Amino acid sequence: MNKTPKTKTAMALVAMAYTITLTTSAHADNTSGVPIPAEPTFPTSDPATRGHAIATHADAYDSGWIDQYTQARMTLIDARGERVVRDTRGMTLEGGAGDKALVRFMSPADIRGVAALIHEHPQATDDTWLYLPATRRVRRIAGANRTASFQGTEFTYEDLSSLIVERYDWRFLRETTITVDGKEEAVYELEARPNYQDTGYSKLVLTVNRNNFRTSRVEFFDKTGERLKTLTASKWKVYHGRFHRPLELDMQNHQTGKRTVIEASAYFVNLSLYQRRDGSARSNLNDDQFTRRALEDG
Repeated sequence: MNKTPKTKTAMALVAMAYTITLTTSAHADNTSGVPIPAEPTFPTSDPATRGHAIATHADAYDSGWIDQYTQARMTLIDARGERVVRDTRGMTLEGGAGDKALVRFMSPADIRGVAALIHEHPQATDDTWLYLPATRRVRRIAGANRTASFQGTEFTYEDLSSLIVERYDWRFLRETTITVDGKEEAVYELEARPNYQDTGYSKLVLTVNRNNFRTSRVEFFDKTGERLKTLTASKWKVYHGRFHRPLELDMQNHQTGKRTVIEASAYFVNLSLYQRRDGSARSNLNDDQFTRRALEDG
């Protein structure tokens, strides 16, 4: 799901064949080295200005994480309740000119090795490539095809990008409360209308936490204005006392009755903050790990 309150949609939780052993520990305070930005006074006179200001601050609030690595289980559930389970690995590199992400399916055998690579461009259409090991070829996903399903899931290729503020026209809707992980949360409800071409949506409605500015729910509306899907983020965890990440994403299609649930079994934010088994520091990911060659090599 482009780049505001970084739900990071699928790509933050889905994963690649990048073998890594990490140790993790709880952080009560901010040990990330990235200060939390001071919350501005949001204007209240105009809903469009207020909505854009909240989205911009949410984006700034979740900046500075550098990179991420995930291992996750993806479950596809059809309208009859039948399930298909896939294991994934993925990694994401934060960038000022747009993030880069690579996701690879690890199992079952019929999809093992299939991988997608995304280079985000805030001012242009994202570059998206798909690698199919059966043909050993990389296929570029054209802009018009970004609305298609990503390998049979309820996520489209468009959803794999992070929410980029400039790509939407924002509007503040209301202040309300929702239940997240069994607790009531005070949230802002924002409307985001895509201002770019090759989108499958007329608008998105996001609920943004009023304290930590994370997004726990996104509703997607189709081109006719009907509600199409809802993405719910839950099982939140705070990394390095700074970055909020959901360990579960549930994308429900209201028109087909299908769902795709992504559950992270491993989630690491800023790899340089973790140690190797021998006690040495780890290195951050780099651009060479997000190339078409890397996509093919696995």
